[in-house]
Amino acid sequence: MTYFYDPKLKTMKPALLILVTFLITIVSCNNKKPGETVTVKREDGKGEVTIDMSNMKDVAAGMEKIKSDLSNLTPLSSEAMNALMPAQLGGMQRTDMDVSASMGTSIAHGSYRANDTTVIEVSIIDCAGPAGSGIYGMQYLGMVNIESDDEDEYTRTIDFNGGKAFENCQKHRPECTLTYFAGGRFLVSLEGEYIGIDGLKAAARDLKL
Repeated sequence: MTYFYDPKLKTMKPALLILVTFLITIVSCNNKKPGETVTVKREDGKGEVTIDMSNMKDVAAGMEKIKSDLSNLTPLSSEAMNALMPAQLGGMQRTDMDVSASMGTSIAHGSYRANDTTVIEVSIIDCAGPAGSGIYGMQYLGMVNIESDDEDEYTRTIDFNGGKAFENCQKHRPECTLTYFAGGRFLVSLEGEYIGIDGLKAAARDLKL
């Protein structure tokens, strides 16, 4: 379950997205007791999703301010986005790269390979401008404090890079994803095979955003 707006990656499950939006609306209008959590069953019946409500009100309160600031920024050019993707990452050589503009925002994508099996796919979205700020609000702020665990995968919110990040790992396949916000404007996702979540975190620290 990857929460990233990039056609090369999977998208957030619609039922979970609707739930997140609903909960943010609720907490913006109501007071919740500190430490209160809400747990709901997933639509497919495979496990549950837990949301820590103690921080959701603060997230909802600050969301419009952050989105407003981002929407007033000018999206970076393709050349500037291209410069964000290093030739090497975590000791792995870049084997492919492209930059595209989709629905009003710029997306850089790069592939890094150590061998035939160990691969990292990196996507960087510039959240500047109205379209980018909307992606930031939905796919980053909207997922803060959500945790999910079932027989196939787990997702949890962690502290990383001075803020919140989401880590997701498959339980029956050697695949993990790390998604976080960096540089005050970039939504970053690293999706790896045969490298593990710790390897993705180490690689992410090599990105200078």
